[in-house]
Amino acid sequence: MNILAIGAHPDDIETSCGGTLAKYAKQGHKVFTATATNGNVGSATLPMDEIARIRKEEARRAAAIIGAEYICLDYDDEMFFEDRAARLAFINLVRYCKADIILTHNPEDYNPDHELTSKIINDIAVMIPVAKLKTEAPAYDKIPIIAYFEPVNGLGFVPTEYVDITETMEIKMAMCREHKSQVGWMSDNYKDTLSGKDFFEDYYTIARYRGIQCGVEYAEGFRMANDAFRVVPHRVLP
Repeated sequence: MNILAIGAHPDDIETSCGGTLAKYAKQGHKVFTATATNGNVGSATLPMDEIARIRKEEARRAAAIIGAEYICLDYDDEMFFEDRAARLAFINLVRYCKADIILTHNPEDYNPDHELTSKIINDIAVMIPVAKLKTEAPAYDKIPIIAYFEPVNGLGFVPTEYVDITETMEIKMAMCREHKSQVGWMSDNYKDTLSGKDFFEDYYTIARYRGIQCGVEYAEGFRMANDAFRVVPHRVLP
């Protein structure tokens, strides 16, 4: 299968579903990672073009750990809005990947870029086979299945599916830690709660909590899109 994970920002994918992507890759599936934005406000000190370059390179290196291809749609971080061009860019991305399954943000999350990425993916999934919607990548005859990963810190999220990532937890953390620029960024911007702390460590806690829920050491939780043409009578998560 072809697996596309798309997040709003560099590091969203690795922190939310990195273990699952590593598991897909180990099983021989083709994995793509993508971000809607380039993360160009993700530094308190560097120019926007420079931090965008750094963050895209971090995402590329993270993807390379599992042999995935990284793609950035290059929208501005925190100033990402929907229009015709954005919708077509997302359609083209999915078609380029020939995605069978898409992993993306939960429709409700703390960040508008997260929520808009999820919305556009949900909106355009049924448009993938529509040949009259012209994009550089050709249409293909499939509506991808969508799985939503949990929002930041898991608030209000009750998974309907779990993936055991016990064997890929350290791969997930290696992917996360390629995003070195964000350790400083989080500390600079959330001084009351994160100063001097490696915020990636929190993902052990989240994965352990989900693991307790489903009876394994570490897990990632998901909810499947429950819409016409996206429901199948078998499990698609690894």
